Amino acid sequence: MAVVYVKEQGAIIRKHGGRILVEKDDALLLEIPLRQTDSVAVFGNVQVTTQALSELLDRGIPLALYTRHGRLKGHLVPDISKNVPLRVAQYRTAVDEAASLGIAKAVVRAKLRNAGKLLADYRSNYPSDLLASACAAVREAGDSVAGAANHSELLGREGSAAAAYFGVFVAMNRSELPFDGRRKHPATDPINGLLSLGYTLVMNEIRALVEGAGMEPHLGFLHKVDYGRPSLALDLLEPFRSPVVDRLTLRLVNERILTGADFGKRVTGGMAGSVILLPDSFRRYLEAYEAAVNEPRERAPQGLRDAWRADVEKLAAAIRDGGVFAPYCEEDGCST
Repeated sequence: MAVVYVKEQGAIIRKHGGRILVEKDDALLLEIPLRQTDSVAVFGNVQVTTQALSELLDRGIPLALYTRHGRLKGHLVPDISKNVPLRVAQYRTAVDEAASLGIAKAVVRAKLRNAGKLLADYRSNYPSDLLASACAAVREAGDSVAGAANHSELLGREGSAAAAYFGVFVAMNRSELPFDGRRKHPATDPINGLLSLGYTLVMNEIRALVEGAGMEPHLGFLHKVDYGRPSLALDLLEPFRSPVVDRLTLRLVNERILTGADFGKRVTGGMAGSVILLPDSFRRYLEAYEAAVNEPRERAPQGLRDAWRADVEKLAAAIRDGGVFAPYCEEDGCST
């Protein structure tokens, strides 16, 4: 299965039989069987016919709408209201402090274990006392998660570990691109821009899986309810930040696949804002992203996209049956 990305400005997505066609100026740019399509993502000025939209909905294929530069605007998913019992169980779990905290702890433990794995991998190639210290701090924080008495304490431990992790990201950045810490809104440098873009892509794919399973994406366990925030999708994103987005970002800049020449600045109201990838560079980024999420891993032989789906299914089962949730983890010890 594949995600279809359409970035050609002025293109039109049509349906023809069991296939989707991407056309521009009467020329066929792309033709893909719907049975091989996992989801569709369009960027900027791309039209989708009502026949194509109807077919995507009938087949349960979500459509995500992004700005030309990768900011998520919204998405279209099939009707998800049928699995009412699961959603009721999710609401009950969310208001049960002990059950909600248990899921949140599992998410943070897996996130920190995976972050520690990335730090350890870089330390093996570039020995550094700074990396060794951060790796120890992140893993220690992951081991201490079980002792958190409430959500506030859990978030404090996660925050301290995140500070240590991004504090040494500069040591893992071996490119000429600047990075002096995580900056989200706006992302004012290329590395922060790549991190934000990657997190957005993964989160949206997970959100579509969450909705497809019948859960409420705005009701999370680690990320509490906030107006318009897809808290559950963000919960499920956490363990995958370092294995896919952080690792991919470092590879792209360290191997000079993307350099300063690949980026520009979005200008709003005469003022320069967030960093953006130039059109051809964006295409190369999406190709690298697809390769990264489909690459076989020791604990995800079919790739991380399959692992996202597995985590959604595991969480749904844990909510429905009252069981333990064990998110994706690249190291032993996540569930202890």
